[in-house]
Formats: sequence, structure tokens, C-alpha cells
Amino acid sequence: MKVGVCGACGRMGREVCRAVGGESDLELACAVDPAYQGAPLSGLVPGLETELRVSGDPQAMVESGIQVMVDFSLAQAARLNVPFALRHGIHCVVGTTGLEERDLREFDALARENGVGCLVAPNFAVGAVLMMDFARRAARFLPRCEIIEMHHPAKLDSPSGTARNTARLVLEERGVKEREEREEGPRGLAVGDVHVHSVRLPGLVAHQEVIFGGQGQVLTIRHDSLDRTSFMPGVIMAVRKVPELRGLVLGLERIMDL
Repeated sequence: MKVGVCGACGRMGREVCRAVGGESDLELACAVDPAYQGAPLSGLVPGLETELRVSGDPQAMVESGIQVMVDFSLAQAARLNVPFALRHGIHCVVGTTGLEERDLREFDALARENGVGCLVAPNFAVGAVLMMDFARRAARFLPRCEIIEMHHPAKLDSPSGTARNTARLVLEERGVKEREEREEGPRGLAVGDVHVHSVRLPGLVAHQEVIFGGQGQVLTIRHDSLDRTSFMPGVIMAVRKVPELRGLVLGLERIMDL
């Protein structure tokens, strides 16, 4: 299966290129990143054996005949890359953060119109997906919940998509359909009655604690990504699965049978 990567020279993009290049059933056929146009990809991704040069134009994905595009770029770039790929019948796996509901509605409509799949996930670490699923189950039995998410200082969105998604799952499990989000000063962001606190410090990668409180007890569910390679098994799983999907699918858990 031929795979292309948008945002190929960013922190996550480089890891995706290396991961795809290491799989015998996948071929890294295109790398797109306007900031590195023309550069040899092997010089930017240590350990990757490839003759590819980085393209600055998404049109290169069509010309290279890829079947699946993986996007780990910026939100403003993904708003162009993903619709372009979907219109050309290319399945998409999207890990880019900062996308809005209207973006997802557009992706869904285009994917259905063109008979392809588009999987968008806030987190591709299998352990993080399990953490969210465990939190969803705990929400039925413990009445109060707060979330602390901790990331490196270069992360653009705050709170993280993983934290917002965790809060959404907790509230849905309790039957809460409307989820108002509001800033609450030192209490951070409130999603319904779930408070989300963000930490940005050097030395961190991606970490989250979901803390439940009940009568005489506290339950803490924590996941730590210590290296960006932690996301790669989930990305590869999504790349292999997305050709079977049609329309928009939100969350890696949707293909993990949780």
C-alpha cells in the first residue's frame, strides 16, 4: 500500500515516515512539507533509507499514486490537505490538532461523496486510548472527575484534544448531551462539570491523569508517552484499517473494538 505524509518534516511527521518505511507491506511514496521543499528526506529522517525528496505541493500525492495520506501538519494546512486528498479518492489518517467541528463536517461530507475513509484521532497512543476507555467506564460509578494534561511547551493547543475527548466521553457516559466549555481562571477549562488543567513544561512529551473522586476514595488513571514512537503503532494500525472505512471516523478506539 502506498502512503504519503503531510507535515513530513515535523516532529511527528518524521516519526511517521520512519514507521511507514519500516513496514514490509507499506511503501512511503510521498512526503509533503513546504518548509523543506526539495530536501532529501533521508537527510531529515535518520535511519530512513529512501530516495524521496520533500515536495511542497499536495499535488505530489496524486502524482505518486498514494492510497492513504497521513496528516500531522498544522490546522490551517490540514484544512487544505485533507479535502484535497479526499476529493482525489485518497483515504486520510489525521492526527493534526486544532481542527474544528466545521472542519470535521466537511471531511465527512467529502469522504462519503468520494467513497473513502477519513480517520481523525486526538491521540494515536494505544495506551492513551485505553486510558480514555477506562475513564469512560469509571464515570458510571464515581461522581466527580478532573483531568490534568501535561505536554511539551511547543504544543499549540491547550487543553489538548485528548483531554477534551476524555471529558466528552465521561459526560456522555453520564448521559450529558450538551457540553458547554468555559474558561474558569485558575480552575482551567470546564467541559460541563469536568475541569481540565493544562501544564506546558520542557522535558514533557504527552501525559494525562484522569482523577475520579467518590465517597472516601480517589481513583487515578494515568498515561505517559515518553517518546513520540509511542504513537506509531496506532498510526500504522489506522493506515492499514482506513481503506475499509467510509466517511469520517473519530478516534482510534473506533477501530480497536472497545
